[in-house]
Amino acid sequence: MGSISERDWKYLRSIKDDLLATLCAHINRQAQEILQRPHVAEAEKYRQLYRHMEASDQIVAECFDDWRRSTMWITVRILAGHGLLQSEHIRHLTEGAQALVADCELPESRGVG
Repeated sequence: MGSISERDWKYLRSIKDDLLATLCAHINRQAQEILQRPHVAEAEKYRQLYRHMEASDQIVAECFDDWRRSTMWITVRILAGHGLLQSEHIRHLTEGAQALVADCELPESRGVG
């Protein structure tokens, strides 16, 4: 697929911390929802929270653990697939990167809304 453009690479690096913060805020909201379930036993809340954190750790890792320009096309698709790249972000990308994101499956259930 080739290397991502310098412009896209610089832009994505500039928003990396914001994307991570958005994802973490979503993960934390979900954790709070688990803990606030009124009719769930504490032990079950613990199990649900543990599973949630394991799954969340996997998402954080796939989105942020391998930020290299040579693999950024894959990372862009993963970020888009998890709903982290919003239209405001996509507008700043080159046409080629925008086309790549448009081709991604963007399931609402995986998004971080």
